[in-house]
Amino acid sequence: MKGPAGQTVLRLEPRGDSPHGRGMKSWPELFLALRFLRPHRSFLSVITVLSWLGVVAGVLVLIVVQCVMRGFEEELTRKVIGFQSHLTVAGQGPLPEPGRLLEAIRSEPEVTGASPAVLGPVLAETRGRISTPRIKGWDSTTAESVVPLKECLMEGAWSPGADQLVVGSEWATANRVQIGTEVNLLGPQQFRDLVGKTNSPGVPKKIPLPRTFRVAGIFKTGMYDYDSDYLVTDLATAQDVYALTNSIHGVAIRLQQSSQAAAVAEKLRAKLPGLRVLTWMDHNQRLFAAVAVERRVMSFLLFFVMAVAALGLSGTLITVTVQRARLIGTLAAIGATPGQIATVFTLYGVVIGVLGSLAGVAGAWLALVNRNGIANLIARITGQELFPPEIYHFASLPVKYDAGVFLGVAAAGLALSVLAALVPAWAASRTEPAANLKRS
Repeated sequence: MKGPAGQTVLRLEPRGDSPHGRGMKSWPELFLALRFLRPHRSFLSVITVLSWLGVVAGVLVLIVVQCVMRGFEEELTRKVIGFQSHLTVAGQGPLPEPGRLLEAIRSEPEVTGASPAVLGPVLAETRGRISTPRIKGWDSTTAESVVPLKECLMEGAWSPGADQLVVGSEWATANRVQIGTEVNLLGPQQFRDLVGKTNSPGVPKKIPLPRTFRVAGIFKTGMYDYDSDYLVTDLATAQDVYALTNSIHGVAIRLQQSSQAAAVAEKLRAKLPGLRVLTWMDHNQRLFAAVAVERRVMSFLLFFVMAVAALGLSGTLITVTVQRARLIGTLAAIGATPGQIATVFTLYGVVIGVLGSLAGVAGAWLALVNRNGIANLIARITGQELFPPEIYHFASLPVKYDAGVFLGVAAAGLALSVLAALVPAWAASRTEPAANLKRS
């Protein structure tokens, strides 16, 4: 066919009677790109397969890491909320007359439960060991609607009372505590009386005696900070230990959804001036910030795996342009435009990117489904646990299947493959036909 200057321009079109031509009449550049994937003497090209495997590995690893880290963050959130309330209202000191405060908080429509709380450090002695855990006052009438701690009981009975404690599993292990073990507690007021001075020199100073409790139960939340630092008793006993008369340290609040915490906190701050309203995210800000930073850093570093794969694909295409120099020269000599030649090699990268991304997505899904078996196999081979339960407190490797992660990573793999093909495609389209035809 004639071009604008009267020169002959080739219209690339496969033979209609060939098996490939019938499906490729409207996409001759794609037909040539698929032909370039196969070398002359074998069915598959080694360098093409290596480029494809690079894209597969990059997509697979990035999806697996993103889904596992998101699952880890979600499981961590679940464990944190399992022991903590969604919101906490507190003041600079003890809050007197908690009844009116509880009534004001429960009037909010998003609030499903509110319970008074006493929480603070105590001096504990058991079996000759001294520790400084936190005692938590449990109001049996309202606390269960805020924090379902009874679900965490692993041994004994849930009966925190006047002379009984329910303790964390890690604290029990560290202090060799079992069901029925005696624990002596000394509260801050008693300690203040012990070290304080009397106003009358002739009056002997009273020596406060620690209060003796028995361990009635042991709980395990899966969070080391909680399991190693908390002792639970009833609210009246905690108030007595802290010498509080009709006062509390704060109010624990549960909402319909944990995601409502920030919005409801703002409403309560306006409604309760002078009081601090903290969300569960405020209490664990450093923990979740560390997890988020770790996920972003790992994703950033693993993104370079796909970048290296893209460079490998670019090198492959450069090799193909050298190997197919005579064919490129022939196409140009018979009228193929530079745009058509560039499209052929760009589609080469598109095909590798599509096939690599699809295989990477499928491989990532299989790896995530069988993640625990793979982790156990690696542990048997190396002799080391990848995620020790005593450290991470997860019975199995957590994961969150996110369609956005699968699609986003696959799209990134395809985009990098196309970008990697642009430079070799441009170089192939700029070569002189006569120089290419002279090559043997």
